[in-house]
Amino acid sequence: MRFLLGLILGSLLTIGGAYVSDQREDPANAHPMVNWDVVSQKLDVLTADLKQKWDEFTRQMTGPP
Repeated sequence: MRFLLGLILGSLLTIGGAYVSDQREDPANAHPMVNWDVVSQKLDVLTADLKQKWDEFTRQMTGPP
């Protein structure tokens, strides 16, 4: 359990650190570590895929509506 919590906390700290670092950059000569627009698009695709898979799973378990 500690290992799993450590992985989650470490991931959140890494992403949070990259975000804070990118936000502190001067916009005139910014070289961000992360392209947050691309991250947002990929996260949207991931959530749509997960929703579709969940709907298929629940349909298989409960039968057609």
